[in-house]
Amino acid sequence: MDERYHAVLEKLWHCALSSEKCAAACLASERVGALATCIRLSQDCADTCMLLVRSIKRKSVLVPSLLAVCDFVCKLCAEECDKQEEDYCQQCAAACLLCSEACRQFINDH
Repeated sequence: MDERYHAVLEKLWHCALSSEKCAAACLASERVGALATCIRLSQDCADTCMLLVRSIKRKSVLVPSLLAVCDFVCKLCAEECDKQEEDYCQQCAAACLLCSEACRQFINDH
């Protein structure tokens, strides 16, 4: 694997795991109904990040397009999670912002 992918892969993994944790915790929350959008976006974000990880690993021709999609989904998830007070939502928002930035940086550098 090319060294230039390591930084973005690390951010993608962290974002996917944080997003999964956020969605699971929101589903267990007493406020589950109020967190429905957060749950859906967190699940979408985790799925998108993992798709990009797998695509990078197999050197797919879709990587450039998926980087742009992942950047977009991470921004949406970060915005929604940042509206919530729960620690796991705030952690997810931070991971999403870092991932979004890493995707943009990778696009700009290549």
